[in-house]
Amino acid sequence: MDKITNRPKSREVFERTKRTLAGGAGSAARVFPEPLVLERGQGSRIFDIDGNEYIDLLCAYGPLILGHANQIVNDAVIAQIPKGTTYGASCELEYMAAEGVVKLVPCIDLVRFSCSGSEANHNCVRLARAYAGRDKIVKFEGHFHGTIDDLYISVKPSPPIGLPHAPWKMRQTPGQPENVTDNIIILTWNDLDILEKTLKHSAHEIAAVIMEPVMCNNGGILPQEGYLAGVRELTKKYEVLLIFDEVITGFRLALGGSQEHFGVIPDLCVFAKAVGNGYPVSGCGGRRDIMELIASNEVPQYGTYNATPLSLAAVVATLRELSKDNGKAIRHASEIGAKIRAGLSNLFQKYDFPMKAEGFDTCFVLVSPVVELRNYRDFLKLDFNVIHRFHAEMMSRGVLYMQRGNMMTSAAHTEEDVAQTLEAAEQVIKSW
Repeated sequence: MDKITNRPKSREVFERTKRTLAGGAGSAARVFPEPLVLERGQGSRIFDIDGNEYIDLLCAYGPLILGHANQIVNDAVIAQIPKGTTYGASCELEYMAAEGVVKLVPCIDLVRFSCSGSEANHNCVRLARAYAGRDKIVKFEGHFHGTIDDLYISVKPSPPIGLPHAPWKMRQTPGQPENVTDNIIILTWNDLDILEKTLKHSAHEIAAVIMEPVMCNNGGILPQEGYLAGVRELTKKYEVLLIFDEVITGFRLALGGSQEHFGVIPDLCVFAKAVGNGYPVSGCGGRRDIMELIASNEVPQYGTYNATPLSLAAVVATLRELSKDNGKAIRHASEIGAKIRAGLSNLFQKYDFPMKAEGFDTCFVLVSPVVELRNYRDFLKLDFNVIHRFHAEMMSRGVLYMQRGNMMTSAAHTEEDVAQTLEAAEQVIKSW
């Protein structure tokens, strides 16, 4: 594959944009080492304003499970536009979207929609606290639940971070009040003993345990065999709610998310990203008796842009496409991802290259060196100079994915994408 050596228009637009847009981008995650300004996406490919084409394994950080500009989703949204973009009241699409989510996600009896994963996590935690009548929340090092203050704790803590059985609670940004950690308990993930000791001692203060069922944001780390089932057993034993943050795993790991895949059912869950194939929509759902607090307005949930008709049209269309032929779209995305993972693993082994792929087939992470990853403390052992350099070299050969190593696939990806990705990787390894 020919190298992409220069993006002059992207740099020019980025420099101009910085004059009026903070940092020149709408999110800190969108600032690449070399400016990248995109023009359009189609299927599995994306194009920058310099005319360069990329295999898109970024997938907009997860939403594009059907790929860019999916015609079925586009048609549904376009049909809604002349009917109105937002009403300030309910519409039939809201009921249709809710029915689709409830049908697919095992733990959800009732659901409420919002716009972002951060909002949905905030709503879910507030709801858990109200139901339990307790304030404290257990979360885990390295798990990301959005940037709401009291959940944005120990997401990417820097060493030293305390002992494994007693991690330090670390705020992530200036502007978070010092007391924001008061009702958060930080634990090391994938360790049932630590969780059991914590619940045995403090369950009377704890409303819920929240986690990413797969640690997607830092290393793509899978739960150890039996871990999720063990957490479920402990939370039931000590009468603490269990929340799964399925912002990434929802409608991507399986139709019913990690709950379907692992067979472990939480009390509440959060979803976003893939449910709308790129439109801004998220949700909080779970057991009927808990969700009745929102239904009765005892725990109010507001939002002018919650469940807008455009996003709902996308949800209804996306879920219908994902549900066709018993989940054919997700199976295809998984098969493509499995082929890329296997191909990369073969190349790493062939050339004795210090890298491996962690995670699941539609969302995996390239990590270096080859070490066992069980939790965030293991993640800190990685060599990010190698990970970032490999990313830059792959990007220069037309393969776009997250700088921290995350690759995602969609139903739009093809065998040609597999072949070209592996060709690019082999070129990078040979030139290393």
